[in-house]
Amino acid sequence: MKILQCNMHHWLFPALLAVAYFSTIVQGQVAPPTRLRYNVLSHDSIQISWKAPRGKFGGYKLLVTPASGGKTNQLNLQNTATKAIIQGLMPDQNYTVQIIAYNKDKESKPAQGQFRIIDLEKRKEPKPRVKVVDKGNGNKPTPPVEEVKFFCETPAIADIVILVDGSWSIGRFNFRLVRLFLENLVTAFNVGSEKTRIGLAQYSGDPRIEWHLNAFSTKDEVIEAVRNLPYKGGNTLTGLALSYIFENSFKPEAGSRTGVSKIGILITDGKSQDDIIPPSRNLRESGVELFAIGVKNADENELREIASEPDSTHVYNVAEFDLMHTVVESLTRTVCSRVEEQDREIKASALATVGPPTELITSEVTARSFMVNWTHAPGNVEKYRVVYYPTRGGKPE
Repeated sequence: MKILQCNMHHWLFPALLAVAYFSTIVQGQVAPPTRLRYNVLSHDSIQISWKAPRGKFGGYKLLVTPASGGKTNQLNLQNTATKAIIQGLMPDQNYTVQIIAYNKDKESKPAQGQFRIIDLEKRKEPKPRVKVVDKGNGNKPTPPVEEVKFFCETPAIADIVILVDGSWSIGRFNFRLVRLFLENLVTAFNVGSEKTRIGLAQYSGDPRIEWHLNAFSTKDEVIEAVRNLPYKGGNTLTGLALSYIFENSFKPEAGSRTGVSKIGILITDGKSQDDIIPPSRNLRESGVELFAIGVKNADENELREIASEPDSTHVYNVAEFDLMHTVVESLTRTVCSRVEEQDREIKASALATVGPPTELITSEVTARSFMVNWTHAPGNVEKYRVVYYPTRGGKPE
C-alpha cells in the first residue's frame, strides 16, 4: 500500500514499515479533524480529505488498516495538509481510516471511517438526468436524448468491430459514459444484417466477445445491447485483446463478409501491460483499418502504434471521460468517409484481378450463324460480353 501526501511528496509503506497504533498517549486535549471524505481516483487508489481542527496543533497522523485484519500503515503529515492519496488498495477490500491531529505528546480523538472502493464507485454513478418538455398539458420529465449531428448516408457497407477497455482504471461511473459514447457511435450508421454490421468485444485481463457481427439484424437491437453492456473490470492487456479480435471477430463464422470494408475501433483509458505492436500489425495487414480512442491516462504514442495511418484522422485522445462526446462526430465522419473509399478500392481491385478469356475458337460457321468457344477468364467473373462485326466493315453487334 502506498500513501501520498497531496503536495506530491511521496511516501511508501511496505510491511516492514507498518506500525500499530497505541492509545496510551493522552487524548482530548487537541481538537480532532472533521468532515472525513473519500474520492475514488482509480481502481486501486483514493483521495482522502478532511477539515483541519481549530486551535494549535503540530501535524497529523494518517492510519490505514484493512478491516479484515492486517498491518496498519501510518503517514505523518504537516499541519497544512488536508488531503492524502492512498494507492495499492484492493477494490473489494474494506479499510479503516483514522486521521489524528497531534501537538507534541498530545493527540486528538481520531476522525475515522471505513471505505471500500467498489462501494464508493457505485455511489458515484449519476442518476439519470431529466429535461422538462412542455406538451401543453403540464411539464413532463423525459430522459435526455443526445442529438446525433451526423449520419453516415453512404450506400457502402462495413463490418465494424469495437474493442472496449473494461479494466478497473475506468470505473463504473465512467463506464456509463463509455456506453453513451458507443450508443452515439452506433446511431450514426445505417446498421442491419444486410447493411453495416457492428460487433463488440470487451477486454481487461482476458478479452471476451460481447456480440458478434452477425448477432443482431437491426440498429435498435445493437443499441439495446450497448445500453446493457456489463462492466468487466481487471487489468489492461490491449495486445492480447487485439490478437483476440483478429482471431475471433473478423471471421466468416462471426459474420465478417468478403468484399466488405473492415473497421476496428479501440477505446482505452491506459497504457497496455503487454506488447501491442505485433497484433496491431496483423490486423492492419489483414485489411482492417484501425482507429484508436484514448481517454485520460491513455498513452498517445501507443495509440499511434495501434492505429492505421495517418494519425491525424485515426487517433483521438481526450483528457476526461465526460469529453468523449466531443470526438463522436469527427470519428463517425472519418469512418464513414473511409468506408466509402475502401468500398471503391475493393471494387477496383476486384476488376483489376479479372483477366481476359483465352483460346477463342469459332466453329459451325453457316451463312447466318457460328459458334464461339473460349477458356474461362481467371478471377471472379459474373458474365461475358460477345461483340462481332463483318470483316469488310460494318456496325458491331
